[in-house]
Amino acid sequence: MRPSRPKLRNQLLFVFGIILLAGGAFYTALVVATQIDQIFFPDSQLKPSGVFAKLPGIDKGEPSAGDLGGGSGGRINILVMGLDRRPNEGDAPGRSDTMFVMTVDPSTRTARGLALPRDLYVDIPTKSGNSTFKERINTAYILGESQNYNGGGPAVAKKTVENLLNIKLNYYVVIDFEGFKQVIDLLGGVEVDVPSPGVNDPYYSETERLGDYYPCVFQPGVHHMNGSDALCYSRVRRNTSDLDRILRQQRVMFAVMDKMAQLNVLADPANAVSLWKRYKNTVETDINDLQVPGFARLAASIDPDQLAFLTLGGVTTPFTAPGGAAVLLTNPEGVKMIVDAFLSDNRLLQEAAVVEVQNGTTLNGHAARVVEYLTGLGIPQGSLYPVNSATTHNRTEIIDFSNKTYTAERIASWLHLPRDRVRQATDQDIALRNSQADIVVYLGPDAKVDSALADPASVR
Repeated sequence: MRPSRPKLRNQLLFVFGIILLAGGAFYTALVVATQIDQIFFPDSQLKPSGVFAKLPGIDKGEPSAGDLGGGSGGRINILVMGLDRRPNEGDAPGRSDTMFVMTVDPSTRTARGLALPRDLYVDIPTKSGNSTFKERINTAYILGESQNYNGGGPAVAKKTVENLLNIKLNYYVVIDFEGFKQVIDLLGGVEVDVPSPGVNDPYYSETERLGDYYPCVFQPGVHHMNGSDALCYSRVRRNTSDLDRILRQQRVMFAVMDKMAQLNVLADPANAVSLWKRYKNTVETDINDLQVPGFARLAASIDPDQLAFLTLGGVTTPFTAPGGAAVLLTNPEGVKMIVDAFLSDNRLLQEAAVVEVQNGTTLNGHAARVVEYLTGLGIPQGSLYPVNSATTHNRTEIIDFSNKTYTAERIASWLHLPRDRVRQATDQDIALRNSQADIVVYLGPDAKVDSALADPASVR
C-alpha cells in the first residue's frame, strides 16, 4: 500500500529523480524536479526575459510538449532502464533488468508509468532493421551495445518497446547499481515498510562471485536500509515473482521520496550544484540540461497523489522458449488493453475506490488472480482485496456502494462484461460485504481474465 506522505513540493534535483526512477518508480523524474530553476540559475527565478527567455519550457506560463521534446500538443514518453551491471564490471554493457515507460501529458498535467517485466518474450530488431527475432526484452540493450547496432543499446531497446506497445518514445534514461546505491547512502539510508511475507535470500550477491554473498533477509515490518540493502530488496527474486519485484521497487522509491522530503537535502543551491556535478555521470540519457527547466515546471503542476503505475505482468503467460528458457508471453489484445489504460486519464485515482473481489467460483485463487490483473490495469494494489465468497455466483456482478461509477464500469469492461452487470448496492448486498469497500465484485465463471493472455501455441 502506498505510504502517506506530504506533498512533494521540495527543491529536488532532476538528476536524482532520474536515478530514483531507474530504481523502480516511474514518476520520480517529474515529482522530484520541482523548482529546478533555483538550482541551475540561482536568484534568477528563470523569469521570461533576457537570455533565459529562449530556454525551452520557461518562456511560457506552462511548458508545452514541444518545449520538452514531445511534439506539439502530444505526450512525452520516456523509457527508463536499470542495468544489471555489477561493481566489478566497470562500464561493460549489461541487461536492463528494470524497464518501464513514463508518460506525461502536458495538457492535463498527468503522468503514468508502465513496468515491463524483464522476461517478456518479444520481437527484437536485427542489426539491419529488416527483420526481428524472439528474445527476452531485457537483452535488447546489451545486444545493441555489444553488437554495435546503429544507436547502440538505447536505440535497440527503444525500438523494441515501441514495437511492443505501439507508442513513440521520446527519450531514454539508463542507470546501474552503483548510481542507485549512492543515492540511498547519500540520504543516510531509508525506512522501508516490508509487508508479509517479507523476503529471504541468504545467497543473494551483487557481484555473483563465488562466496561473495550479501544475505537479503527482511521480515515483515519497518526496516532501515542502506544502499546495498535497498538494492537487494529491490532486485531479489528467490521465491517471488517479477510483479512482486516491481512492487518492492516502488516501496523503496516511496521511502526515498519521504526521506528527501524530510531532509530537504537540496535547499542550499550551492549544495545542489555540487551534488549535480557528483552524480550526473552515473546517468546516461538523451535529455539535455536545457530541457530540465521545462520538465521542472511541468513537475510542479502534477499532483503526486494523481499518479499511477501499471504493469504488463497481469496479462502475461509463462512459456518455455526454444532452448529451455523460462519467459513470459503477451498477445496484442492484452497489451492494447494495458496501453489504453496507461494512456487514459487518471479518473481511477481520482475516485480512489476500494474494491473487494469475492471468488464465487470453484477456481482456487481466482480472486487473487483478478486482483493481480486489475493492479496491472491501474487500480492501486492497496485498494484491492481478494476474499472467498460465502456463496457461489452463476454470473459476475459489480456492486457500487459509493457512486464510484467510472471505476465500476472500467472493471466491467476489463472483465469483458456488459455495462448492465454494474448496479447500485441494495440492503441485501451490504450484508454480503466483507469490508467497507466502495465496490464489490462478485466473481462468477463468466469473468474473462484469460482473454487478455497470450496463446503459447502462437509462437511455436
